[in-house]
Amino acid sequence: MRYLILIRKVLLLLLFLPPILLNGQVTRQPYLQVMTPTSVVVSWQSDKGVVGKVCYGTSISSLTMSKIESETKEIYHEVSITGLIPYTKYYYSVNGSSEGTENQYFITNPYPDSITPVRMWVIADFGQSNSDQNERRLETVAQWKSFNNNNYHADILLSLGDQTEDDSRYQLQHNYFNQLENVLKNTALFTVIGNHDNHDGMLNYLSTFALPANAESGGIASGTEKYYSLDYANIHIVVLCTEIMDDDGKKKQIEWLNKDLDCNKQDWLIACVHRPFHSGGHHRSDVDKDAQERRTTWLPILEQHGVDLILQGHNHIYERSYLLDNLIGKTTTLSDANVIDSGLGREDMDGAYLKEKHTPNQGTVFVEVPGGGVASESFEHYSIFPIHYNGYDYEGSLVVDVYGNRMDVKFLCNERDENGSHIWDYFTIIKK
Repeated sequence: MRYLILIRKVLLLLLFLPPILLNGQVTRQPYLQVMTPTSVVVSWQSDKGVVGKVCYGTSISSLTMSKIESETKEIYHEVSITGLIPYTKYYYSVNGSSEGTENQYFITNPYPDSITPVRMWVIADFGQSNSDQNERRLETVAQWKSFNNNNYHADILLSLGDQTEDDSRYQLQHNYFNQLENVLKNTALFTVIGNHDNHDGMLNYLSTFALPANAESGGIASGTEKYYSLDYANIHIVVLCTEIMDDDGKKKQIEWLNKDLDCNKQDWLIACVHRPFHSGGHHRSDVDKDAQERRTTWLPILEQHGVDLILQGHNHIYERSYLLDNLIGKTTTLSDANVIDSGLGREDMDGAYLKEKHTPNQGTVFVEVPGGGVASESFEHYSIFPIHYNGYDYEGSLVVDVYGNRMDVKFLCNERDENGSHIWDYFTIIKK
């Protein structure tokens, strides 16, 4: 009898325990990936093995729908939710709660080809260096929030590699997820593999991030999470892997890139890489044999398909080019034939860069995105970069806004310039 009474007490205690205690403490806040018009992947981490469950709904006070990961108890959770309504805001919880919170939500993608305002936040090398750089990383996030009308949400977050220093789970948590958690819980994350993500053959990277290998987010299926593409509104983005070194892997990536871009009909094309095509930073592209190979194999494909913006990481500085075309050699080979527009692309100065829609070789702007938590000195100022900021205090990020036939790009520096602004550079591309 005593045992029956004890069992009843335990059952009653369990019944009235808060759901978060039943489901385990959340040790890595939720992050959103593989966003599409009708689906999303929600990932998080718990302190013990539990069955992952996401409750969601369009009302913050009533999360009436739910999806269970599986019956297997896990620590690392990855739940795919399908059957959603395009371009709709859903609140969600991962602790069994039937009520949401104001800042934990996702907004499904609009249909491809839609004309709607799009804001992308771009970071690079955010997890590199030690945790003593966390204050600088938090400052990068704070400047983004301040610029973005005191809001952490972006339509897309592009992370250009080196999400960690040595590909350890500890560093991923403490250098990356802890600093970005307010952004990641309501913004779709798409990542690039950096050289520091490849210390264990990409195993930790590929097990941490869910990426659209099967064309879930648009484009052509690559069959691998190492490189892929996605569509958002009237933008097509290709994410390439500079860490594939074997000849067969290189060949497959080039073949996929050709097929993907041949099928692309979007108005805008953005390419993301970790190691740069052109850069005067610490890892100089002119002395990098692999960079020369990529320039002769990847660049012609991208430029023939009208690439507008090439976003690069690896060097922890900010620099960007004029509107250029066909510079497949070293920067020292730059000639007038490569320069489509030698201005700064600023409407309030010398005018925006102008391009024709769906026309090859109209010019590309190369942007070296600075480190979010670490900045480096560069070796020299290359002539292809009219705008070039380097130095150990110049961390920051990039904001890319697209609406219809207009793209605006801004560099947000953690430090203020001589005019007291955190916007250190800006330019505009307009499709005629």
